[in-house]
Amino acid sequence: MTVAVVLATERVGGEAEAGPSTVLPYGDSSGTPTLLQRLIDQLVSLNVPDVHVVTRPDLAPQVRKRDCPEGAPEPGFTVVESDDVAGDLREVARLARAAKAPLVILHGDLVAGDELLTRLVSDAKTTTAAVAAEGTGPQVRVRGGRVESAGSDHHVVTAPTGVFLGLLRVAAADARALAGAADRLAALAGTPGTALGGDVPGLLLVGLARAGVQVAARDREVLAGARARTPAEAAAARAAVEAVDEDRARLAAAVKGNDGFFTTYAVSTYSWRIARLAARLRLTPNMVTSISMGVAVLAAVWFADGTRVGMLLGALLLYVAFVLDCVDGQLARYTRQFSTLGAWLDATFDRAKEYVVYAGLAVGSTAAATTSSVHAGDVWPLAVAALALQTCRHMIDFAFGASKRRIVAPLPQTRPLDEPGDGFEPAPPRRRRGPAGVVVALSNRTEKIHALRWAKKIIILPIGERFALISITAALFNAKVTFIALLGWGGLAAAYTLTGRLLRSLGR
Repeated sequence: MTVAVVLATERVGGEAEAGPSTVLPYGDSSGTPTLLQRLIDQLVSLNVPDVHVVTRPDLAPQVRKRDCPEGAPEPGFTVVESDDVAGDLREVARLARAAKAPLVILHGDLVAGDELLTRLVSDAKTTTAAVAAEGTGPQVRVRGGRVESAGSDHHVVTAPTGVFLGLLRVAAADARALAGAADRLAALAGTPGTALGGDVPGLLLVGLARAGVQVAARDREVLAGARARTPAEAAAARAAVEAVDEDRARLAAAVKGNDGFFTTYAVSTYSWRIARLAARLRLTPNMVTSISMGVAVLAAVWFADGTRVGMLLGALLLYVAFVLDCVDGQLARYTRQFSTLGAWLDATFDRAKEYVVYAGLAVGSTAAATTSSVHAGDVWPLAVAALALQTCRHMIDFAFGASKRRIVAPLPQTRPLDEPGDGFEPAPPRRRRGPAGVVVALSNRTEKIHALRWAKKIIILPIGERFALISITAALFNAKVTFIALLGWGGLAAAYTLTGRLLRSLGR
């Protein structure tokens, strides 16, 4: 069960005698919840019922009070009184040492949409920080999708690339590192002449980054999220949150942004609508995966008919099967229904759909009458060769992917917390020599040219292009043409990818 630590130590407008900013109303109508009440409701809805609110002793009565006659405390709402930043940090350290689950650390005056909080809180097994390209907040430097350096009133960030929004999720595996960083920061806060500031989530991000913990940077993208320390800021933050169509943003995020050419332009332009309909019909991703497999089997049956009508219907059904194959992943991301079984089914059925279609084409070609316009004779040798080629490609792809996953990126160099600078020095450009270096440099340059980038994606013959190739050649010609095209293009794709991977490996 995720534990939340909410900091309610900021005062309205930063004034010393003002009340907590967390009790600012989220709106201007009667009965509107405070920022803190709304935030806690959001956390509880995300299955984070264990909420610890850290505040100052003089602010505690206002923090505890609810907008109801009896002033009852919020369920699951624990108020912890702390005198200063050092006390805040020690409380975080205590909770981190006792935690057996992820911790979410955030400001109580944070106004964020449900989708932004959901993405941060539900990041499985990952320590994550919410960042934005611009705005107000501690500066950070992000490289390779990770927070490499973070700043505070005491800590300087060299070459910053964004700001921290005040929302940090720490995986259970990093809880011990969080406790250690919090203890060291608490000791540093008590050092005379050291001004750390009062942004505890920001300080903890500094501590984690300097301890070498891998902190993923979650860009808020089109989602809204900002701290509100005055009534005007609260109103502006609410307007920004309510201006975002979060359902549409979640659907857009469910569609892969780095897919193949055919998938991007012939499927993903509308498949998100099918994913939304499937969600409304309460279909699960595994159901859609199974339906996709069933449609592919029907396509193979029509291919096995060996007639022109059968080839046309088979081609159409194969396209529908591929669309559904894209929809199951989009539905999983949209509804956040992820499972090991689902991933296994998706990968297995992808191979099964392709191979059962090979069999259907071969059967149809062999069984067709010699007078048939689509008769191509016995194409079983070609079918077996295409299957063998594609199987070898899959084996190489999976093996290469597994080897990349085993290579863990080196941790950033640790830096003492009492040193203001982060010790960052831009590395000189690395010059690769030999054929491998030339190929890597050329590949990196072509990635910046839109047309060449798409050409590189098409040439490797991903699953979308393969299914399109099968459908088009089967509908217009016959099985023999289909298998010759698969072998020719597949062989070129295999040579291209294998050569590129070998040269890139040598270049490293």
